[in-house]
Amino acid sequence: MRKLLWAFIFISSSLKAQSVALDFEKDLIPEGIAVHIASNKVYLNSLVKNKIVRCNLDGSNPEDFVSTDQYGYLAGFGMIIKGDILFALGNSLPKINNTSILLLLDVASGKLIKSYPLNIPDFIYLNDIAISSSGAIFITDSESNNIYTINESTDKLEVFFSNDEIKHSNGIAISPDDKFLYFASYTSGIRILDIATKKLVNQPNDHKGIDGMKFYNNSLVGIVNGRRDRTLNGVYRFHLNENKAEIVHKEKLQNFPRLSDIPTTFDLHGDTMYFVTDSQMDLLDQETNEITDALKLENYQLLISNLVSHSKNNEKSNVISKRYCTEIGRFDLLFDHDEVAGAYFLKHKSVLGGVWGKLKDNVMTGRWQDSDGEGDIIITFTDDFSFFTADYCADNEPDKWYKDTWHGALRPNENASFDFNGKTYRCE
Repeated sequence: MRKLLWAFIFISSSLKAQSVALDFEKDLIPEGIAVHIASNKVYLNSLVKNKIVRCNLDGSNPEDFVSTDQYGYLAGFGMIIKGDILFALGNSLPKINNTSILLLLDVASGKLIKSYPLNIPDFIYLNDIAISSSGAIFITDSESNNIYTINESTDKLEVFFSNDEIKHSNGIAISPDDKFLYFASYTSGIRILDIATKKLVNQPNDHKGIDGMKFYNNSLVGIVNGRRDRTLNGVYRFHLNENKAEIVHKEKLQNFPRLSDIPTTFDLHGDTMYFVTDSQMDLLDQETNEITDALKLENYQLLISNLVSHSKNNEKSNVISKRYCTEIGRFDLLFDHDEVAGAYFLKHKSVLGGVWGKLKDNVMTGRWQDSDGEGDIIITFTDDFSFFTADYCADNEPDKWYKDTWHGALRPNENASFDFNGKTYRCE
């Protein structure tokens, strides 16, 4: 393993991705996104302007697709395209006299095909949508414990499933065989529902903070944007067992360009993922539906990421590379099954060194070495390996352990340093 220390020092674990500038209004505040591959178009809706816009995938030809309040559209939430139909959810943001709506729109012309309004006494947010291979529609309500569908007999929205264990579900996905629904619940993590029996088949878990979620190659891909510790946010893949009814492994695929970014939903076609890097939702007061500081608004960026490049790299080598920044300098680590090896640069000493050891669960026990000496080290990672604490001692003082003296966080961007939890983390 020590032979790996220097060869991989600058490897990044990020997905291969490209960023496309979008020339829409800065105060759009997009939530939903849908891509129509046949026409090379991307569709975004707006939380503020109650409309849907679109442009080419290269960012050219931006235009309104559904104008403000057209067809009774409201603040835009989840969207999905099936065939040549765009399904778009909307809600009125204030809690008083709250209403919701589902629009079915012709993807080429924007003409209304069907409208499903929902006006009930309860405060609801129709948040995200999944559609089965037969056309059955399932919609989360992030303000309750209800999942909605369209009753084919009455042709109206009604509750399909209700359970306190899926309170405040946001993202939703469906298995390709239409057997399971997957809910990203705020309270109990990713829950899995057998559609035929209407029974939850897995236990509550800590896979929380998820917004958009899609099924991908016997796994779920999700955007995590709701963790208090922002270093835990990012694009994740949740691997399922063979029968698709249990999550067996969590993998972080990508950090957001900046820790402050808030992407929301995304679209997925084949191995390609599309999402807006920052919705700028933190600048929206949802009680008044007003922008709090227009001067901070920026142009939107569409990120197009290749998932298969990450998967193939892991299949070929089974080695995962992660770049960490610490209070004392940069650490680049390689994870290979139960082994870890890496190199570090100590900024205050201008010293290069190396670490290696055995990994059990999320704890690495091993050795360190640099020009100052060598010794034992224990690195304890969080469950998603986005943060670690280190304990170490030197061989010339084997009984003197330095515990929890410095920490590492995954590098969020290419900046030389960043501040987190009152500390400055150095990356160069």
